[in-house]
Amino acid sequence: MQAGSVHGDVHVYSHPAPETPHQIPLPPRHFTDRESELDRLETAADAARREGRPQIVVLGGPGGVGKTALATSFLHIAADGFPDGLLYADLRGFAQGAPLDPGGVLDGFLRALHTDPAGIALDTAGRAAQFRSRTAGRSMAFLLDSAASAAQVRLLLPGAGAHVVLVTTRLRPAGLAADGAAFMEVSPLADAAAAHLVERVLGTDRARGEEEAVRRLVVLCGRLPLALCAAASPLALRPRQSVARLADRLADERRRLDRLRKEEELSVRAALDASYAALSEPARRLYRGLGHIGGPDTALPAMAALLGASPDETEEAADELVAAHLLEEHASGRFRQHDLNRLHSRRLLEDREAASRRRGARERLSGHYLDSAVNADLVLNPGRWHLGPRYFAERRGESFTDRAAALAWLEAELANLRAWIAASYAEGRHETAWQLCEALRNLFTLRRHFDAWGETYGTGLAAARTLGDPAAQAFMLEGLGARRLYRGEAAAARERSRAALELWTRAGHQLGRASALEDLGVAELAMGAPAAAAEHFAWALRIHRRLGRRRGMALMRRRLGEAARDRGDHAAAAKHFQQALDFFTESAEPYMRLRTLVGLGADRLAAGTDARAPLTEALRIATGLGADAEVANIQVLLADIAAAEGRAADEFAALSTALSIYSRLGAPQAAEIGRRIGSPPPHGNR
Repeated sequence: MQAGSVHGDVHVYSHPAPETPHQIPLPPRHFTDRESELDRLETAADAARREGRPQIVVLGGPGGVGKTALATSFLHIAADGFPDGLLYADLRGFAQGAPLDPGGVLDGFLRALHTDPAGIALDTAGRAAQFRSRTAGRSMAFLLDSAASAAQVRLLLPGAGAHVVLVTTRLRPAGLAADGAAFMEVSPLADAAAAHLVERVLGTDRARGEEEAVRRLVVLCGRLPLALCAAASPLALRPRQSVARLADRLADERRRLDRLRKEEELSVRAALDASYAALSEPARRLYRGLGHIGGPDTALPAMAALLGASPDETEEAADELVAAHLLEEHASGRFRQHDLNRLHSRRLLEDREAASRRRGARERLSGHYLDSAVNADLVLNPGRWHLGPRYFAERRGESFTDRAAALAWLEAELANLRAWIAASYAEGRHETAWQLCEALRNLFTLRRHFDAWGETYGTGLAAARTLGDPAAQAFMLEGLGARRLYRGEAAAARERSRAALELWTRAGHQLGRASALEDLGVAELAMGAPAAAAEHFAWALRIHRRLGRRRGMALMRRRLGEAARDRGDHAAAAKHFQQALDFFTESAEPYMRLRTLVGLGADRLAAGTDARAPLTEALRIATGLGADAEVANIQVLLADIAAAEGRAADEFAALSTALSIYSRLGAPQAAEIGRRIGSPPPHGNR
């Protein structure tokens, strides 16, 4: 920055640069050959950089042929050529259930590109437009794995830029030709390459000592990498077993399975059966147990719950499955299966596991998910009141040392918890369904996962209605109302809060009534009716006072301060805010203190009195918490103070800081601030 003269103070605020996403899974350890295919992908990348426009390559071929292995291997080799990041999505086109919704994928992509969750469009078309804008002018790579259709892929294509988009599928989505896609058929390995893959798994001396048996194995596995690795890996753990014996067993399996129509299905199924037969009993149990998993992956603690085993025993079994190429560790402590492995696990679970053992495993996994989610929720917001009985019972599950660890676990497990809520409702475990929803409330409030919020709480409400539990229904309705409020739909939020209030009253739950009254007041504030809001907050304050809940009383004082501020009664607002600050100390509740200080600062600014002291304290707390959106909001208020005092340079500095943060978050306020200071938002908020 160069300036001729600067009037007033200069403040420099440093924020860490946003992390460049690198989501591509690790390539397989024994990736072999594919030199010509890698050359074609490199040619596409060169064309993207030369022409400055996306290159789409569709990798087609049967299941198990190595499409994803090829794509991930290339992207790890070429990663430096995509400075703006690499994004990945498993579209689950051939997994059990419906393919993944493009809207949910876009939500994840936009978050990875540091878009403010509150600013993400609600509809899929709007998100696709935002995604094109956020990627325009950049250089990125995308792996859209296991696509079901051209329509699913088309919504996920980036904007103009030096991008490479790799799509893997078992189909041939001809509709992508209109988007300029090139089609590459990934065939089974050549005989020599397939034999080399077996050699890499078994070791050179052993493979070359039984060359004829290796050739038989290659033919029996259809030269498919998945089948070859699954078949040969158990031999690597048993040096005295011969390749010839394995080939004989596979030949028997193929004869048993000759009812299968497709050659590749026959090869993979026979290889997986043979590999499974070579496992230890704990590893077999874990492999079958993975058939219970409805989400995209699983972590070791969840596996331990499935097995009813110790962490060490579980890790040993998981390591055996990884070594046998029946499971892959795609992130530290997190594992997933190829969709063919997943189907195989479920088939074995249904065929070979007694119904009582299946029920026991599901109950243990359910308890693990619920206990861990409750533990995380309590760390995120220990002061919030709770309804579900699990909050008041002895719990196991995972424990968390701080808010960051709790939030990271909930984020990592959200897809699994979402699937488990749906499964719990379908299986009649309605108590589990709505209680899991309650445990996700703070995550949804903080991270604005609107799609998951609406889906899970809708299921939770249906579960509570099936149970005939008015309190649980009210809690779910309050959550749905809060979601509407965060989406800017205050009238709809108010209706849900009114319905919740009626249910809390029917249930005789006074704390629930106070909560619904607060929600009603917040909705009225959003609708520009502070007098009506104050009435609701006052009723809630009386309930908290009768119940002796000092935290609830302090929260209602803050709310009453907001209502008084909006009515223009600044003296009353200041009194309410100060009473709230007396309770919300920085050591116990820093975020609540931050919010109260911002409210007090805004009130003082509106009253024309000095607002710098509360806003300075709020800025310090927000910076310490990493609450960047709050930092930006405070900077705008500080800019307003500077403008009122005629300090144009300070106003510009504060607005520039706010603009930088809003732009990085992709927040809609960026455009307004840009207009105010007479400059467009920085690159990235197109």
